[in-house]
This record gives sequence, C-alpha cells and structure tokens, in this order.
Amino acid sequence: MFVIKISLTALTIAACVATFFAVGCTSNKQYRTDFTPCDPAQSGAACAHADIESTPAYKLGYVEFDDQGWYWDPKQVTTVEQMIRTEAGIGQPNNQQGIVIVVFVHGWKNNAATDDTNVITFRTTLQYLNAAELAQTNHAARKIVGVYAGWRGLSAKWEPAKELSFWERKNTAHKVGGSGALTELLVDLETLQQESNTNWLAPNAPRTELIIVGHSFGAAAVYSAISEIVTERFVDTVKQGQPLKPLGDQVILLSPAFEASRHYNLNQMAVSISNYPANQRPVLSIFTSEGDWATHYFFPLGRFFSTVFEKNRDANQRKANRQAIGWFQPFITHHLFYNTNAEALASGHSTFNAVTQKHELHNSTNQLQESFNNVHLQRQKWHPNNRIAATYDFDDTILKPRLNYRPGDPVLIVSVDKKIMKDHDDIGNKVLINFLMQYILFCQTDPQEHSR
Repeated sequence: MFVIKISLTALTIAACVATFFAVGCTSNKQYRTDFTPCDPAQSGAACAHADIESTPAYKLGYVEFDDQGWYWDPKQVTTVEQMIRTEAGIGQPNNQQGIVIVVFVHGWKNNAATDDTNVITFRTTLQYLNAAELAQTNHAARKIVGVYAGWRGLSAKWEPAKELSFWERKNTAHKVGGSGALTELLVDLETLQQESNTNWLAPNAPRTELIIVGHSFGAAAVYSAISEIVTERFVDTVKQGQPLKPLGDQVILLSPAFEASRHYNLNQMAVSISNYPANQRPVLSIFTSEGDWATHYFFPLGRFFSTVFEKNRDANQRKANRQAIGWFQPFITHHLFYNTNAEALASGHSTFNAVTQKHELHNSTNQLQESFNNVHLQRQKWHPNNRIAATYDFDDTILKPRLNYRPGDPVLIVSVDKKIMKDHDDIGNKVLINFLMQYILFCQTDPQEHSR
C-alpha cells in the first residue's frame, strides 16, 4: 500500500508538471494565412495574418516552417516568389535597377506574429535600408524586399519554461535547417536573383543582391541549410581561382547558437587558401555579443550533457564540440569595439544625438551620405593577401582584426562589444543596425557588376 501511495503521489506530481508546461506552451500553428497584400501602417490589426506586407518603403513576405522543418503552406512560397518577380521586373527587359532581397530567419523565443519583436525590428531595418538606397549617389535606388522565415522559436509562454526550452528549440532549429525546405527556399531566391541579373537588367544597372541573415537558433538553421552547398562551392571556386561565394551575396549570422565543430571543415578550407583573389570580399560573417549569456553559459551546459558519451581526439576538439561558435577562441578573427569617441563626436556620421543623449538611426540624406563616404574610405583599406590586416572605422564602431586573421579571408567571426549588442537578443540596438547597414555596403561587390 505504501508503494502504491508513493507511486500515485509521483504520478500526481508528474501530471501537474506536465499540465503546467502544456498549458504554458504556444500553439504550433501558421500565423500568415491571408494572401491579400496589406500595409500594417495603414490597416493595423487587419494585417496581422497577411502573408505580404506592402509599404511605400519595402515589401515583406513571410514563409513559415513547422516543427519538422516542413513548409506550413507551400502557397506562401509561391506568393513570396511572385512578389519578388514583380518587384525585380523579371520578364521585362532592360530594367534600370535590380532589387535588394534580405532574408531573415529569426531565433529563440520568436515567431511570425505581427507583434513579435523580431518582426518589428526587421520592419525597421528594411525601412532603414530603403532610406540608405534612396541616399546612394553612385547608382539608381533599388527596391527593398524582405523575406521573413518563421518557425516556432517561442514554444512556451511563461518562465521557467521559456528558458528551459533552449535545448529543445535548438534541435527544432536544426530540423528547420536540415529538412530541405529552408535550403529549397534559399536556393529558389538565389535563382530569382541570378535570373534578374542575367536576363532582365539594362547594361550597367545596379544588380539584384541577396543577403541572408539569421539570429540565434535561426542562425543555426541557416548554417544547417547552406553549409553543404557553400562547402561544395568553395571547393569549386578555389580550384578556379575565383572569389569564394556563399548562397547569395552575403550571409550574416547574429548570436548563432550552434557548436563550433560544425564550422571546422569550412574554416579549414577558408584559411588553407594560399592566395585569395584580389576581388575577394567577406561573404560569411558571424557576430556574437560579449554579453551573450545564452550561448556563453546555457549552450555549453546543454552540450556537455548531450555529448558526455561522445569520443573526442583531444581537448581542443572537445571544446569545439561544446562551445558555441562565437566563443571558440581559435575561430575568432575580429573584435567589434564601440568607438568611445562616438559620443564626443556627435556630428558628421556618428549616430549619437547630443540632444537626446542616445544613438539614433540616421534620419537625413546628408547623414547617410556622410556615412557612405566613410564606408568608401574603409573599403579602400581592404587588400587580400596584404602582410598586415587593416582596422576599419565605421560610424560608432571599430572592426579590429586579431593576429590570427589573414587579410582576404572571406569568413569573419567577430566578438562584439556589449555597447553595440548588449546580449543574445539585442539585435534591435541602433548602433548594431547602423553598423550592419554599413557592413553590407563594405562587403558588397560593385553594384553594377551583375554578370556573375
């Protein structure tokens, strides 16, 4: 009888715990079910389920994935791709400019809901990129098109279930990246980019660009989706003496939550090249905040338990298998420092507002053009195969290489000052957004070079 009572008590406790977590779970559902384009600034809540958001500054489409990495609805893909065809003028010859396609794969604790913080930040970023395009003087302004890749990064509503979802959501992220649908989407977008550049642009028209950004577990999903393709392309381009090229033009990963060992082979390939092409630019860039407690502490703790029975050939391999890529010291190539003079130099191209005593995104054409002029000066410092790697001064930040970095290596792994990105989730920081805008310009090939 005593044993039965203990068993019943244990079952009751287990049932209560299970009920708590079940009630606190978010719905495994598709958010974007309305295929009529909508402007959230004009229609507000009526746009909450719109698959296409259409504003004067940008177009934004949503593609969602379930917990197994499948498309929630393939119609989302065809709708978004048709939007891109229309915006790029595919099918219409002699277009005077391409478009800028920015893909964002969100991370932990986020989804595709209209009021999600990552959705709001992405809208702000697209609007800022549009302002930057309009301020350009060296080519015609291109339209900005965003693609938001949504998945159930937020699986629990309450603490501590939110924090405890870290390792389970990591596994889901790798399913999203490894099941083929995300890879298919990114390859399809690159195909549209190439079709626009090859067949439908007028001579010397600014080319269509494809920039892929992932955050947290979204960065893990992106890396899982593209790593095999990028590795294969790197092998082919190295043999031909051509610049190393990822999927699209640039891949930027913010606070990535995947182990350094996944990057080992790609890293070895990049650093083993004896002579980088003269026109090589950065193509894969990874940024991790020095205040990112989630990948610094949570991540290796989870990896310790999940790899405890795995065999490693030495201590360095064991560390690479347990540490997040942004914390594995042998891979880190740069530090991104906050410019301590930025607040004192609150003129020109700094984002610091002396009146509000805060950093704000540039809100005038003159400020943006000052910023572009500075980027142009920094681009001139980039010399692959130079004896000494350069340090780059952006508006409020300084990108400084470590001694192990070889000039021209197209893979940058950067440790970021907490004033630029204070922690794992601080991707809406104005200093960071402004830096990324500049960095995209810094890394890009000549906008008119569209016959690649």
